Amino acid sequence: MTAGRVLDAARGRFRYGGRAALSPGVVREEIVASWERSGPEPGDPPFVGHHDGGPLVAAADSVLHRFVRENPETGCSVALVGDDGVVRVRYDTDPVLGELLDAAGLVPGHRCDEAAVGTTAAAVAAHEGRAAVVEGPEHLHPAWRVLREAAAPVAGGLVVVITHDDDPVSLALARLLADAVTDHGERDRRRRVLAVHDAMSALRAEGVPWVVAATGDETWLGRGVAALPDPDRQALGDTLTASVLLDETGGPRHLDLPSGVCAEVDLREVRGEDGEVFGAVLAGGPVASHAVGTVGVAAREARRRQGSHVAPTARRDFAADLHRDPSSGTGEEARRRATQDLFGPYERIRRDATAALGHRRHLLLVGETGVGKRTLARERFTHLFPRGTSTTVDCSRPLDDLRLRPVGPDAHLVLLDGMHALTPVAARRLDEALRPLTAMPGRVVVVGALDSAAVDAGRPYGLLLRHFHDTVRVPALRHRSDELAGIAQAVLRAMSGARSLRLSHQVVRVLEGYAWPGNIAELEDVLRYVVARKPVGIVQPPDLPALCFTSAPRLTMLETAQADAIIHALYETRGNRYKAAAMLGIARSSLYRKIDAFGISYIA
Repeated sequence: MTAGRVLDAARGRFRYGGRAALSPGVVREEIVASWERSGPEPGDPPFVGHHDGGPLVAAADSVLHRFVRENPETGCSVALVGDDGVVRVRYDTDPVLGELLDAAGLVPGHRCDEAAVGTTAAAVAAHEGRAAVVEGPEHLHPAWRVLREAAAPVAGGLVVVITHDDDPVSLALARLLADAVTDHGERDRRRRVLAVHDAMSALRAEGVPWVVAATGDETWLGRGVAALPDPDRQALGDTLTASVLLDETGGPRHLDLPSGVCAEVDLREVRGEDGEVFGAVLAGGPVASHAVGTVGVAAREARRRQGSHVAPTARRDFAADLHRDPSSGTGEEARRRATQDLFGPYERIRRDATAALGHRRHLLLVGETGVGKRTLARERFTHLFPRGTSTTVDCSRPLDDLRLRPVGPDAHLVLLDGMHALTPVAARRLDEALRPLTAMPGRVVVVGALDSAAVDAGRPYGLLLRHFHDTVRVPALRHRSDELAGIAQAVLRAMSGARSLRLSHQVVRVLEGYAWPGNIAELEDVLRYVVARKPVGIVQPPDLPALCFTSAPRLTMLETAQADAIIHALYETRGNRYKAAAMLGIARSSLYRKIDAFGISYIA
């Protein structure tokens, strides 16, 4: 009897009789212990979503990607599994093995621990605290019994090497890659620390009194700051750390320290040669008239109560705009831009999208179904690059053979249509296809269209969010009432062709009063109904369908955002309003009132 059949028989005896049914020495002790922790019936790996894994994921992604690129003939797959059992990174050198792993659920974003799929090399290595190998028959999950795994621990996770069958090199390779990931992380950390320390030393050489440096998880204080009272040191350190985490560096600001000292500080980013942000430094000092020791306690408290941050006031010239030279056009341009921002949300969106595409930055368009995200992307790209080419990827279909290549020397647009419909496997394959494209700066622009009210990194498309530089939310048609007349007339002109057909003012008012839950697609249906019944002339209210006269309540943008959050929470909790209220952080009575006010139907 072969070793595989012996293990199969031992596994069957264990399932019915436990450890007592096994003969001594047939199954390794660490495997038996893993069988006991796994439970009797392992299932399919659950998808738990993606999130930023920090420096470990970045280091593993770089090391494993380079290994696969330089060794395409190894016939193995390499992955990083976190301490929580969630797959973070995976690369394949064998397409057949990749399909097996997709079917087994070893996909980024899935939890593949013992509770989910039973015994794995990553689980054994994490429990034993050392590198481990699990042969195919030693697995409990049926889809894993043709695979051989080797796993080696690193700080915060495990590097896993998977092959088809017995491979004595897999364990050594897992250890080698784990060491490479650790070395890469240490080198990256040293590089960040040295860059931040160099920036800190340069500021001290310039004579800056207070210098604080931070990389997000470490903070260093200069001598001037170390001499301050503990509350002041804490306030300066917290200000810099918060600016790094919230990406709010840049520009001077005023601070009122707990001791009453007023300070002016400047927050600056520290970047590497490739533009990557390594950290930030705070440079500043006390305001000269408010230096330490020159103001009494009572005066400092009085200034704090009065609000020392308030700028000096002077008599305001309300006729300043009239005195300005009209030929400069500065005031008129500012008023025009302010009016556009206030009354034309779509114009602001078009401007933001144009700026992103013009700088060849990958863009994610978020909005309800039918608000014109794809039309906006194509129209803006064609406007900027008349000779450019484009490729549309339908994310709702299987992406088995996905090959994205730019065509010609001009700019190329890759439009990801329906990203919300991606499955975990399709998201991983699309992520692999986008990597070589995003590595070609200036050649390819990737635009994702997400039919959703908000971005949820826990969904399968969360794996792709790292490829996008900017996110633009396209407003729904009900929030664009000032632009509705122009949109409707443009759609009507495209449908009627050369025929003379236009909308009356009364019809425009009726269209502006409707909520348009179906957005532009519903508007097109309404105008198609009108064109079929009135080929020429002026469209009057009786020519519209009855649905346009329904008096449905229209929500503001704030109310729409609140309604979207409530609907998302109800979906997540399967209609449980108690859990949804806890998730949203509001009282149940408030949730009930908002559900009734927004007209949200029961969700289960």
